[in-house]
Amino acid sequence: MPIIVVTGATSGVGLEISKTFIRLGWKVIGLARNLAKLKALKADLGEQFDYMRTDISQSTSVNEAFKYIAEQYGEIDVLVNNAAIFVMKPFADSTIEDIDRVININLKGAMYCTFNALKLLKPNTSRIINIGSVAGEHGIKNQSIYCASKFGLDGFAEALNQELVGYGISITTICPGGIDTPLWNEDTNPYPAGDTSKLLTAQGIANMVESVTIQPNNVVLKKIILFPSNEWH
Repeated sequence: MPIIVVTGATSGVGLEISKTFIRLGWKVIGLARNLAKLKALKADLGEQFDYMRTDISQSTSVNEAFKYIAEQYGEIDVLVNNAAIFVMKPFADSTIEDIDRVININLKGAMYCTFNALKLLKPNTSRIINIGSVAGEHGIKNQSIYCASKFGLDGFAEALNQELVGYGISITTICPGGIDTPLWNEDTNPYPAGDTSKLLTAQGIANMVESVTIQPNNVVLKKIILFPSNEWH
């Protein structure tokens, strides 16, 4: 049974990825901070789902999670760096805490997970999939911190891909536009009232992750950019 590790597994895109790969017959290991939600997801998804309460912004927490995965499973097939937070405000109105939280989770967290996963990924069969953003492709007003985190994630993947491809391990960065998930709320949703129906769906992104995993191993999908028709990037 192939094994996929998903960060931010309890809501939004991460939740749909977890459910999708359970249906596909994979073992899913979910990492998230909310233990109650992880337990509830375990009860819903059953024996194919395992979890570790993990704060990916803390390297020690990530180390412990992957230590558990190594001891229980030995190796994994796919890592999905999905967990992220979103801040939308003018940079001058932001706080140092905003900077630290976004960079620590969106960028450093993905790097911590990738660093640990490299010890467990199988040469010639494994993939890393990052859920990036169109905010990593160009600057977006009032999203400067978020853009910095996603540009950083893209640059990290661009460089690391060249280090790993010789081992048969590749990285795909999926860069969505607006997705209808809890990441956007009343304070951060940039869409006019009534216009959110065109947003991408979390299930659609999960389907995209699935499509990456079924490609032949000699195929490198470096980047996928997609967005709803009421945006342009």
